[in-house]
Amino acid sequence: MERIDVLVAGAGPTGLLVASELALRGVRVTVLERLEEPDPTIKSGSINVASAEILDRRGLLPAAEEVQRRRLAEAGAFTAGRSNRMVRELTDAAGRKSRRFAVLGHFAGLMFRHDLVDQTDPVLAAHTAVANGIMVPQHDLELLLGEHCARLGVEIRRGVEVRGLRGTGSGLDDDADVVVETSAGDFTAGWVVAADGGRSVLRKRLGVDFVGTGPELVGYQAIADFDDPGELRRGWNWTPRGIYTYGPVPGRVLVARFAPQPEDKNAPVTLEELQSAVRDVTGVPVTITSLRGRATRWSDNARQARTYRHGRVFLAGDAAHVHSPFSAQGLNLGLGDAVNLGWKLAATVTGRAPAGLLDTYQTERHPIGAWVLDWTRAQVALMRGDERTAQLRKVVGDELFTVPGATNRMIALSSGILQRYDVAEDAAAPVGSIAGDVDLTSGTRLADHAHDGRFVLVDRSSDGRYADAVTGLADSVAYTADPTSEDSTPSLLVRPDGVIAWADASEDSVENARKLLDAAIRRWVC
Repeated sequence: MERIDVLVAGAGPTGLLVASELALRGVRVTVLERLEEPDPTIKSGSINVASAEILDRRGLLPAAEEVQRRRLAEAGAFTAGRSNRMVRELTDAAGRKSRRFAVLGHFAGLMFRHDLVDQTDPVLAAHTAVANGIMVPQHDLELLLGEHCARLGVEIRRGVEVRGLRGTGSGLDDDADVVVETSAGDFTAGWVVAADGGRSVLRKRLGVDFVGTGPELVGYQAIADFDDPGELRRGWNWTPRGIYTYGPVPGRVLVARFAPQPEDKNAPVTLEELQSAVRDVTGVPVTITSLRGRATRWSDNARQARTYRHGRVFLAGDAAHVHSPFSAQGLNLGLGDAVNLGWKLAATVTGRAPAGLLDTYQTERHPIGAWVLDWTRAQVALMRGDERTAQLRKVVGDELFTVPGATNRMIALSSGILQRYDVAEDAAAPVGSIAGDVDLTSGTRLADHAHDGRFVLVDRSSDGRYADAVTGLADSVAYTADPTSEDSTPSLLVRPDGVIAWADASEDSVENARKLLDAAIRRWVC
């Protein structure tokens, strides 16, 4: 049996990102994937701002921007002659010199309106650099991350099915290597990341409780050819039978109806099944002539693993949590798992981790996962077809969502930029939040200094007073002197996942600020 530092099960976006994060820090990692090729099935159509900022911090924003340009061109051709505010706004934004927050998404099919967004809101204004890199469908993201892994030397073995695992000691709870059983033989790994999807084989073999709520609806998504789709309305549409959207990608249709689950959930979606669902929900007697690729079937089953860690095995992405795919929250949640776990596991494997570092994966990510499950459940509740729900949708859509402050709040929540971790005792904002845009006097940005996966210490003092705090830590921390005369612009220590671990508050004395910085380094760096 070969021994691998870390074995990742699953080459979806979560698995590929965690593998690349490990490789950036010098860890030998192998990814095993059941499929022979990246899955072309249409899934999430975009990523949120927090996910685009992950790509930005690793130097992948230009690639994401190229995907968005291509997708907007396709969407523009599809919506030619028709009003599509989202496509028009994103296209116009690409040509602006001034940066604006990217508005893309909906809540329960109620689209966020660009004209109601207050772009001067400091919360949104701090996250504008990635505005042209969010319209990245899941398949394109997998290709992008696959190329990133290849450049880093990550080994990806396709056509290998993971079947189980066992411990090399008395059990999987021991601090010993793990044997992963696969269709290609057994692999021995120091650590395992299970990113093998919502029906995770490894999670089931571990016996981890997967708790939550059962499904109410059955959803479908496909790229289809219609005999005449003329009466299908573009964008998100609610009906008493469910909800549907048509476009903006040519031929893309998503439909969800409140109905019992099929007897065989694994059976391929037939043209007839999809057509029946579209007709039922839309009330339009369309005829689907063909499917381009494989259609997907899904539900709003919402469950979460009780624990994300079992000995030397970690759950990430859909293996740790499942829910309805509305707003692509599952994709973004998985990317957040990956970037949180990757650097912590790498520090542990290479012997640089402070005590208890790996335990913070559970304490930080599990609450975020629980919040997202509730967010998606609330959307499903607002999609039900009864008269009272129809009245509630009218109030939410016509009254609440037309208030600029409420719109900004909902957009910020769905964009992932309000996530916050408890990284220091009694710490005030911005500590614990995502750094977002941090422009430096050198003309660079903080993200430019984070490409190699290290911490970044931005020292804005006039005398470089924090430089000696990271003496001897160049392998773990990138130090950047950025003296400024503005007292309101603090020095920052930013973790590899973009979370601010320390900031020197203006009211702090130099002595106290240094004391807090040293404490942050001890807790997170070494």
